[in-house]
Amino acid sequence: MARETNKEGIWISLFEEQHSRLSAVAEMLLNRNVSPKHILEIALGDLDGRPFPTAFGLVSATRAVVKAAIAYNHRNTDSRVDVASSEPVINVYSGPLPLEALPWAERAVYFLRDVLQYSRRDTALLLGMSDAEVDQLNRFAGKRLGVQAVPVE
Repeated sequence: MARETNKEGIWISLFEEQHSRLSAVAEMLLNRNVSPKHILEIALGDLDGRPFPTAFGLVSATRAVVKAAIAYNHRNTDSRVDVASSEPVINVYSGPLPLEALPWAERAVYFLRDVLQYSRRDTALLLGMSDAEVDQLNRFAGKRLGVQAVPVE
């Protein structure tokens, strides 16, 4: 795989080109109103000086944003994700809910598993929970979103 160094600001260019996509990832994984700009700065700082994998640059950048957002959540709340769907989601209209309306734990699991296609194990490790908890939250999110249940891997 061809790798380039960051001498010419390749990571910065990628973050500028993919700003809206990377910001959306940060927003989806933050459990409170925090500027995604701050998370992108942290992720970019984490990548600074690392080789740029030409074929997987966006994947690497997305992963850095995911890790930065989750780390930010852990620093500013309990060290473990609240697995229970403690707060009811009030559905004022009939039909599926938008992903943003889900409780944070369900939204984070569903987003990592079904949108970004992370494995169950990777999702569990990132969020500090068990595989079974990931499966449970993913099922809850799917029900709220009106998605048909998919067999567990």
